[in-house]
Amino acid sequence: MNVSGFLFGSACHIQRRYVPLQWATTKDDMLALTGDRVLDEEKVHLTGFSMGGYIAALWALEHPEQVASLTVIGWDPNGLTQQEIKRRQQLVTMLKKGQFHPDKPDYLRRFIHPDYLTCAQVVDVVRDMGKDLGAATLLAHTEATTPRPSLIKALANAPFPIHFIVGSDDQLVNISAVRTASDSLVNSRLWVIENAAHMSILEQPDIVSQYLQRIWQ
Repeated sequence: MNVSGFLFGSACHIQRRYVPLQWATTKDDMLALTGDRVLDEEKVHLTGFSMGGYIAALWALEHPEQVASLTVIGWDPNGLTQQEIKRRQQLVTMLKKGQFHPDKPDYLRRFIHPDYLTCAQVVDVVRDMGKDLGAATLLAHTEATTPRPSLIKALANAPFPIHFIVGSDDQLVNISAVRTASDSLVNSRLWVIENAAHMSILEQPDIVSQYLQRIWQ
């Protein structure tokens, strides 16, 4: 799932600055868009979801002096497995053949917890997201962020706190692997959202919000 990452300023009141990753077609463009949202000599609480988590982590590692904290939702710092790379290669082939159908049940089940497959507030947003972004954007994002090397060693040296938020039933993220990675990092914490899959931000928005508020305090 390729969606925008988002930034939060570190002022007394939260100042939200969204990073529209859908405008970018390359990884360098995504990183540039992120940097455009940060003022000179400012520290931000940087948050990213899914692919946005990967981009947020990369930017944070390149600009640690400007990061107050890094929070990644639905992202595994271990990098892509060979199985996931193969699946992405298949997706690229489908996209190039015009066979991308974001409204099909199999597609939705990869992202949405079974308890929410009949919830219009979740399903309709995921469908509309796929249609709005379109095959061309998904193709560009998939190719731009494949492969993804492990960032664990780099994050181990990061001077800022790192928070992982993962749905308990996320099919795209191995929660055990994220837990192991978090435990290996000194300044890290894992937050698990029960009864949620990859789209935890839609399935359990109140809990995600509560976690974020605690992280940014």
